[in-house]
Amino acid sequence: MALRITDACINCGYCIAECPNQAIYEPGMKWSLAEGTQLRGEVKVGRNKFLNADQLYPPLSYNFHYIVPEKCSECMGVFDEPQCNVVCPDPLSFRKFRNNEKLIDLIQKQSTLNLELI
Repeated sequence: MALRITDACINCGYCIAECPNQAIYEPGMKWSLAEGTQLRGEVKVGRNKFLNADQLYPPLSYNFHYIVPEKCSECMGVFDEPQCNVVCPDPLSFRKFRNNEKLIDLIQKQSTLNLELI
């Protein structure tokens, strides 16, 4: 997981259109790894975790927009900073939690999701 949306989100939706991997979803919306990426079929998303990229999964939030962690690369290798932060009306309080993914891991994730963007 790279970035998360906090409960400070005002659900404006600006971030959805800006995400190059389509990792951001509206509250209550089902998600898939395949949407907005080149992923298809069974995909390894963790040490011992596999997901079917074509399957629809339950929403991660019913109250606020949310980021699918397996699809978020913090825009590494594509932009200088996460595009969701660029368009967010309150980027400092909106997406302030980060996982401990290394830069190289984020770039590798981006190349797996959408190589043509790099």
